[in-house]
Amino acid sequence: MEIINAASETSVRLHFIHTTTYQYSGPVTFGPHRLVLRPRESHFERLESMEIETEPASVLHWYQDIYGNILARAEFKEAANRLLIRSEFVVNKVMKPGWMDGSGAPLGEDYPAYYPGIEEAATHLYRQSVYPPEVEEIRRWLRGLGILPLPGEKKAIFAPLARKIHETIGYQRREESGVQTPIETLRKGTGSCRDTAVLMMEAGRCIGYATRFVSGYLESENSANGRGSTHAWAEVYLPDRGWVGFDPSIGESVGMGHVAVGFSHHPRGVMPITGRFESPGFGAAGMQVEIQSKQL
Repeated sequence: MEIINAASETSVRLHFIHTTTYQYSGPVTFGPHRLVLRPRESHFERLESMEIETEPASVLHWYQDIYGNILARAEFKEAANRLLIRSEFVVNKVMKPGWMDGSGAPLGEDYPAYYPGIEEAATHLYRQSVYPPEVEEIRRWLRGLGILPLPGEKKAIFAPLARKIHETIGYQRREESGVQTPIETLRKGTGSCRDTAVLMMEAGRCIGYATRFVSGYLESENSANGRGSTHAWAEVYLPDRGWVGFDPSIGESVGMGHVAVGFSHHPRGVMPITGRFESPGFGAAGMQVEIQSKQL
């Protein structure tokens, strides 16, 4: 039985509003849209309330995908020259004393990676590279950073890796869908949070660790001022510690301001909004994303 003194917990309640607006050159008919917008609940993250509104109106069908994410399928009946999807939620983030904070100290990571028993098979998908032709070059880059321990040595790997990526890759906000490949990000020296998350994910996989892509939000000064954006980071599966989050876009372990929405072995698996439209001669005319947050 876990006995925790509630007074020693650290908690924060976060309120987010995420609005995405698509403009079209004329009335279009909307196909089903897949919404990955509902925060994941865990020991660290408790969803208190959530509302999703769309214009034109839609019927939402909720379901759980193969990764355990809770998704909504939006079905529209009306044509329009604008599509607005607005998500508003309150989440309670809790950190209990003694729980892993992702810093990597003092335990460190076993090297090379080792997953005992059934975990070896269960982590197979999360150890397979999304970009196989780039594995050797990513591995050489990782070894050149000087952060890998000697074989058999226990040492923090991923906290230093997140810092290294943050120090060497300049942040570039991009609203358009898709990600850069890891080598593209390294060669450009810039990337969005999605790009650095993929780089870290693939770096972990090329040395045998199970890693996954996380889509969500980050409570920050920008989001507090209504200029926030969706966020992404990576998680590494460590035996006896579970999935541990690292955010290379800020060079830190995942903290109280991170709100996870979806997990996947591939970055395309948790795009916030995907869908299609049909029209007789009309096309897309722009998209705007607004995210604002506050602590309650």
